[in-house]
Amino acid sequence: MTTYGLTGYAGHVGQELMRYGEVVPLACDVRNLKEVDLAVRSTKVDIIVHLASISDVDVCEKKENEKRVKDINVIGTFHVAEVAEMYGCGMVLMSTAQVFDGKWGNYKENSKPNPKNFYGLTKLAAEGLREVFPFMKVVRTSYLFDHERIFKHLYPLRAGQSYSYPTFIERSFMYLPHFAEAFYQYLLRFDEMPNILHISGSRTVSWYEFIVDMAKEYCLDESLVGPRNKELDMDVAPRPYKAGLNVNLSKKLGLLQYGHLEGLQEMKETGK
Repeated sequence: MTTYGLTGYAGHVGQELMRYGEVVPLACDVRNLKEVDLAVRSTKVDIIVHLASISDVDVCEKKENEKRVKDINVIGTFHVAEVAEMYGCGMVLMSTAQVFDGKWGNYKENSKPNPKNFYGLTKLAAEGLREVFPFMKVVRTSYLFDHERIFKHLYPLRAGQSYSYPTFIERSFMYLPHFAEAFYQYLLRFDEMPNILHISGSRTVSWYEFIVDMAKEYCLDESLVGPRNKELDMDVAPRPYKAGLNVNLSKKLGLLQYGHLEGLQEMKETGK
C-alpha cells in the first residue's frame, strides 16, 4: 500500500488531506535538511506531498520577511527534493496561480509564468527545481476557501452594512474539501499524472461575483455587495488580476470537477 507523507500537514490543505487513506505527517522544519531526512526515513513514505510554505502574499511581500519566505518556499523545497531523491520517493509540490501575471487568465499548464509578487516568484523558483529533480511533479491551484477562511466576508452583510469587492480580480475558487477530494484522487494515480497539473474550480469568477453568490446562498441582501474597480491602499503585494486556471486537462484525466457554487452550498450545509 502506498503511503503519502505531508510537509505542512498542520495547514488548511494538510489538515483536510490527513482525513484520507494512508496519509501521514512529516514533522519537520523544511529549512533543516537533517529534520527532513529524519522525518522521511522514520515514516518510510512512498510519495512526499510538499505543502509547507508561506502563502500569504502580503506577508511575503514585506522586505523583513524576504529571507524567511525564500528559505521556506525555495530552500525548503530543495531540501525535500534532495531527500525524496535519496530515498527514491515520489514528490509533488503544491503551487499556485500566482506564478502567472494575470493579464489573460484561463492559464494552461504550459502557459508561460511571469509572477507579479514575491510569493509567486518563490513558488516559480520552487517549480524550477524540476530541472534538477525531474521526478518532482507540480499541482497548481487558484483560491481555496472554507468556512474559516471566507466567512468573515459575510459579517458586514449580516450587520446590514455595504462593502465593495473587486470586479477586476478573478480566481478559480474551489471549496477546500472538494480540492482535497480531487487531490487525493490525483495521488492514488500519481504515476500516470503529468508533470504539471491544474486542480482548481471549474469556473472562473471575480471576487465581486463570488461574494454575491455567497450572499445569495446564505439568504442575505446581495445588493449590499458593491463592485470595486481599483485596488485599495492597504494592499501590500500586487495581485495578478485574471488568475483563473484552465482545468481541462484534469477533467480529461477524470479527476472530480467542482465549481464555487457547489462549494458554497456544501459549506453552508456542513458548516465547515
